[in-house]
Amino acid sequence: MNFNIRSVILICVALGVAGFTAYLARGWLTSETNTKTPVVHAAAPAQVEVLVAKTNIPAGVLIKQDHLRWQAWPDQNVSESYIKKGKRSLEAYIGTVARQPIAAGEPITDERLVKPGEQGFLAAVLAPGMRAVTVGISSTSGIAGFIFPGDHVDLVLSHGVKVDGKTRRASETVLTDVRVLAIDQSMNDPKEGAARVGKTATLEVTPKQVEKINVARQIGALSLSLRPLRKTDQQQVADGVEPFALTIPETGKTHTWDSEVSRLLPPPHPKSDVQTVKLSRGDKNSSYQFRRQEK
Repeated sequence: MNFNIRSVILICVALGVAGFTAYLARGWLTSETNTKTPVVHAAAPAQVEVLVAKTNIPAGVLIKQDHLRWQAWPDQNVSESYIKKGKRSLEAYIGTVARQPIAAGEPITDERLVKPGEQGFLAAVLAPGMRAVTVGISSTSGIAGFIFPGDHVDLVLSHGVKVDGKTRRASETVLTDVRVLAIDQSMNDPKEGAARVGKTATLEVTPKQVEKINVARQIGALSLSLRPLRKTDQQQVADGVEPFALTIPETGKTHTWDSEVSRLLPPPHPKSDVQTVKLSRGDKNSSYQFRRQEK
């Protein structure tokens, strides 16, 4: 009997110790969970927006709004030379010229651009080997002000020509596919594309063509003829590249006499009504003349 009571007591003591141990273990685990260090997420680095090239910009290109955009940039990597949004506007750089090629995504800096009025501005626009020459224009010779910087034009000369002692009127294309650098002293398009009648147009030509234009000004009146964008130009515009100096201007090959405009004027060199035919037979040559028959 004593043995059974002793066993029961030992079992009760063992259960009590086990329960107390479990209670202590549970309390320890709870305290460890509550005191666990929380995960701290690192804050994202501060960023600012800087002005970058939206597309590849070749040297000598007039900067337009489509060439630039704002891009987020880590604050710690922003150079003092970068242009930050809020401090300067994108519009302030429209009409400037790239001194050197700028790749898409590269930050724009003042050192890479030259502004109108600054020294070397016009020289930066010129393609290598080309020259700038200015010609006088009016509302009629300048297409009523609808020729803008960057357009391509033909140069047409109208003058009098003496033929058989008489002065005849003629018009001829002197140069073709000439790039317009400026109208008056402005190298920017007018706001909202409004027409502006200028008094002078500055053209980009070769040194030899500068001499031709100077002679043409002494011969007669010069006027401009606007050319459309070529397919190659349109493709480059679609690719985001500003077309410039794509071809060297060529000498025109067409002309028009006054008799082609007015039916009342005879041709400057009327055709003879006598036609000569030469025949060769061995070592003998002979010629025969025939009167032209009216058709």
